[in-house]
Amino acid sequence: MSTWEVALVREQGVEFGVVAVQDHVISNPSERDNLVRMWVAELGRPVVLLGGRRHQTYGRHDIVNWLSSVDPARLPWRQVTIN
Repeated sequence: MSTWEVALVREQGVEFGVVAVQDHVISNPSERDNLVRMWVAELGRPVVLLGGRRHQTYGRHDIVNWLSSVDPARLPWRQVTIN
């Protein structure tokens, strides 16, 4: 089992998830794509990855654009444990 920081957001009628990851994940195409697919299947909604320190993002462009104008501390973070 692993525990992740996840924010479930509804903005302008779009429901999506934001998953906090280590910064190196964003720069690793294979790892980031696998994580996005895993979380989309887990949450049943689009997912964006957010790097922990540099706050780089990866995912659907409309969500990434919205997220660029939001302070990550204001997102409704929760811990999610998955197998």
